[in-house]
Amino acid sequence: MIIPVSVKNQSIDSSGITSDYKTAISEYIWNGFEANATKISIEYTLNEAFGVKELFIKDNGDGINYNELGETFGAFLASKKNLMSLQMKSKANKGKGRFSFIAFSNNAEWHTVYKDNDVYKEYEITMSGDKKEVIDCSEPQLSGQNATGTEVKFFNISTLSAENMRFAVVESALLKDFAWFLYLYKNRNVEIVVNGEKVDYEKYINTELSEKTMISIDGYKFEINLIVWQKSISEKFCCYYFDEKNVFKGKRTTTFNHNTVDFNHSAFVKSTFFDDKDNIIDDYDDMQINLFESQDEKKILKKLHKEIQRFIEKKISVYLSDKAEEVVTAMITERKTFPEFPNDVYGQMRKNDLKRVTKEIFKLEPLIFHRLKLVQEKSLLGFLNLLLSSEERENVLTIIEQVVELSPQQRKDFSKILKKTSLENIIDTIKFIEDRYKVIELLKNIVYDLTKFANERDHVQKIVERHFWLFGEQYNLASADQRMQKALEQYRNILYGEENLTAKLDPDAENERRMDIFLCNTRNVETTFETTLEENIVVELKAPRITLTKKVLRQVEDYMDYVRRQPQFNSELRKWKFIAVCKEVDDYVKSQYKAFEDKGKIGLVFQVDNCEIYALTWDDIFKSFEIKHRPMLERLKYDKEQMANELMAEVSDTEGREKADTFTQIAVAYEL
Repeated sequence: MIIPVSVKNQSIDSSGITSDYKTAISEYIWNGFEANATKISIEYTLNEAFGVKELFIKDNGDGINYNELGETFGAFLASKKNLMSLQMKSKANKGKGRFSFIAFSNNAEWHTVYKDNDVYKEYEITMSGDKKEVIDCSEPQLSGQNATGTEVKFFNISTLSAENMRFAVVESALLKDFAWFLYLYKNRNVEIVVNGEKVDYEKYINTELSEKTMISIDGYKFEINLIVWQKSISEKFCCYYFDEKNVFKGKRTTTFNHNTVDFNHSAFVKSTFFDDKDNIIDDYDDMQINLFESQDEKKILKKLHKEIQRFIEKKISVYLSDKAEEVVTAMITERKTFPEFPNDVYGQMRKNDLKRVTKEIFKLEPLIFHRLKLVQEKSLLGFLNLLLSSEERENVLTIIEQVVELSPQQRKDFSKILKKTSLENIIDTIKFIEDRYKVIELLKNIVYDLTKFANERDHVQKIVERHFWLFGEQYNLASADQRMQKALEQYRNILYGEENLTAKLDPDAENERRMDIFLCNTRNVETTFETTLEENIVVELKAPRITLTKKVLRQVEDYMDYVRRQPQFNSELRKWKFIAVCKEVDDYVKSQYKAFEDKGKIGLVFQVDNCEIYALTWDDIFKSFEIKHRPMLERLKYDKEQMANELMAEVSDTEGREKADTFTQIAVAYEL
């Protein structure tokens, strides 16, 4: 049978049919989905020159009813199908889709199976690019198949190559048109397969942020699907409305259409509320026309828009939380615009405070950091850090308001953030000091109460090498319990990045001695002559039962003499402190205190050139810590006795060496 095409006032060639093969393929895929297909398969064969010889698009839809051919294939620009558009346009393709093959092929042949009164029938339709106004179709025959569907075969292809049909190329093009559809109907197992490979919508959609919600408004239920795109999209960010049968009814742009945070999104709304309504909202050319006549319906629509806005705002908040973390990380690691802070705990607290506030400012208004030059961003962060570290902390809010207008709620939220982060710093500081007190208390018990069960290597040393802040915040641990040569090698490696020493150290007997703790600082020490020194500390630890005597000091002096004899470590620009720590000191050590008391340095017992030796008791170490932190904890009424009782409760079932081991394990576990 020959079916003439009804052309209304314009020719097929000038009707705007696509000339792009990818768009043309999309048109045929949509024909399948509009026929209720759940699977579309695209396959092709190649010729000897690696050009596409034949292209097949097959679906498992309802097929093409022979009795409706005059309304479908015969009625050009008046398509019966008007279900939805591939490119999310409210304008239907109006029958032009089936002629799209002329973009890449001269001939198209349809083989379709449809159901007619519970009987499966099949027939073929052929079209030629040379005679587009004529459609040739065979008479329907009873089909041996028990499933409907349509396969379109394109041949006499001259413009497509293997590269054109490469999966990555085709998938990328199809995702732009179908990702939303594949995602929304994933529960129906809707899929597109290209030469055996499945098109993956997750490459185009952020499934973690995308979400469905159900709401009820005045008796109507609305299903809202928010899709967040992985990449930017060319369309405006819109809400698309569908009735209960998934018929597209209209759209409107979201209030977030011009946001600057790359939150690319679309909302799809389905409800019986849209049944029997057409062109609900049409905002082409920025013209919004609400075609609801009922005031009650307009109120429902207004409430719906507010609910959609809240839903999107909630997701933007989640998105910005993740994005803010990325932005601040980039400021620190990539752009290097974030202020530098000391490595000590207090410095890291200030750093975390600035990070928290910067993230919250970004969430409030990303435009503040949008397209800043590096020097501008660095200056802004530096200024912000100065304010946060001063009594002018609350003025951050005033300055932000001069840059961007905040709503009353935003102002309230940001004010809470400033107070909250300040409080968090206080809480962090209290917890930090409290944990250090716990370490002190544990060490006291090991030194004073478990003297006969504890030793330096298994108990005291393990705690000290983990908590070297006991000897000063300015030191970093370089090595622990290593032979002198290894310790000095590691010392040089840390400071200068050298993996091996080229010059050998003197093979003295002292070379085999071990230093219990070897600490080196990472900051320069200013001198009176406007130069800087590198300061190092070597600590000799003894078991709690050993008294600090002349013999112990002699061992420390051996360390000092060894270091002084090494030419690579005896610069006048290096300063060395050697410290011996025991529970008690003898009379000889006390006499040395008096010999050097004019230097005004507690515990100093010997000094030569750039080296100093100190003899300290554990009580000296503990008391020094308490003096530094007492004012703060007294104001906070910190109960040290209660803390000590809590620690004792943790080891109430242990005694002797086991208790010392448990105390050590608890102390070592603290991250300070």
